[in-house]
Amino acid sequence: MRLPAIVVAVCSFAVLFAVTPAAADETDKSDKKTDASKTKAVETNAEPAELISAEAEIADDTVVEKKVDVSKPGYHVGDTWFELHGYARMPINLQSTPREPFLIDNDYFLSGFSYTRLYEPDWTELFLSAHNGNYTVRFGLFASLYSDYATPELENQFGIAQASVRANKFLNYDQLSVELGVFWDRFGHIAPYDTYMFGRTHQGGLKTRWQFKKDAHLQVGLGAHQEQLQQNQGLTPVAHINAQWPFGKAVVGGYLLRSWTRDKRQLSPIQDGDLWVAGADVRYDLPKGLGKAYLAASYYKASKVLYLAPALELMHSTGGRGLTENFLGLDSSNDGTGSLYNLAADIPLTVTKKVGVRAFGMMSWVRSDQVDAMNPLMNRDRRLYLKWGVEPGYKISDTIRASLRYDRVILDMHDAENSFRVFSPRVSFPLSKWGELFVMFSHYRYGDKIQLRPGQVPLETMPDSNVFKVQAQAIW
Repeated sequence: MRLPAIVVAVCSFAVLFAVTPAAADETDKSDKKTDASKTKAVETNAEPAELISAEAEIADDTVVEKKVDVSKPGYHVGDTWFELHGYARMPINLQSTPREPFLIDNDYFLSGFSYTRLYEPDWTELFLSAHNGNYTVRFGLFASLYSDYATPELENQFGIAQASVRANKFLNYDQLSVELGVFWDRFGHIAPYDTYMFGRTHQGGLKTRWQFKKDAHLQVGLGAHQEQLQQNQGLTPVAHINAQWPFGKAVVGGYLLRSWTRDKRQLSPIQDGDLWVAGADVRYDLPKGLGKAYLAASYYKASKVLYLAPALELMHSTGGRGLTENFLGLDSSNDGTGSLYNLAADIPLTVTKKVGVRAFGMMSWVRSDQVDAMNPLMNRDRRLYLKWGVEPGYKISDTIRASLRYDRVILDMHDAENSFRVFSPRVSFPLSKWGELFVMFSHYRYGDKIQLRPGQVPLETMPDSNVFKVQAQAIW
């Protein structure tokens, strides 16, 4: 291994294990962040296995050298080459009345484990980049809740949310790249639920990557999310180590992340908090061209994470407060103390040229100090969450596809009535590989203990059973 690869490995241990509370206190508080909702991009290729929920991340973290070449698309000024990429999702969701549907599974952060991605909100992101030789400057602009359709809300117009500079072939080493600024990293993405097993970072910071070969790298990063004093959340550094290596038809990845705060202040309830994330995943090429299988397992160790700013997004939860609300409990969990054990799988299969099927699922087992033997809805300790689904699809023609998605969501395996099922037939009209139009209807069947979240809709308790959606989405 050449010298910089050794440096990356040594730095990885220093980042996670040698950072003292004093060093954390000295973190530059001018670091900026983005707390944008979600990045989703749908790639509508001709493979039946990808009929529904196929994913193509816009801001790919793979190191790719950008060279000025006038034969390539983009706008060229001298030695600089500009690109504009983006994704837009434009849904219209209605209950038969018609009105906005009352659902428990359509809010990415507040729905928690019950989120299914069936009725996601509108979302747009634009990435403007300028390339010069081995250097790239990139700006990210995000927005949700389009103001010409809804009442304008400033918190949903994120403006320039990200800005970073990346240098490939850093220090004249072909395999080494460095990125500095405000950007995100995404680890362990589960496409059918659009969530992250190991986390998505929201930070201002630095990362380095040594690319050994295709599908083999070592990456180390350190950043921070600014304090949010109104939420009693201190300045929160986040560090990560990620390694990936191919073994035959499989690619195995390992992950270790830490998020913490030591930002105690006078007259403030903020306390020291820590969150550790560890896990591994594998991507496997199935025989006979059936497709690829993705399996992931993760472990979270939380200690008073209620005081962490949202530097790390996990399992439909933003920061330590989201993890506490959705899994550990707000009442008596010792300010978000406990642990989670998680498993996930996503297996899209190509059965024939016209027939495909996708199977997917997630499971979480929670240990928490919030114990209530008499009330299962309040109890969070030894609680097992499970959701799974299957989605067969048929390619009617190059321009029409049909599918039927079935979702089963169980919010407590020891409390069977706290669960629901969803049947969702869908017809889509692909726009080549550029996007798609589709219509979808969903019928929900709820257990007796399923109700809307407190305060979600005034004077309403039960979610709707029948929902209709039309949606356009595009990626470029």
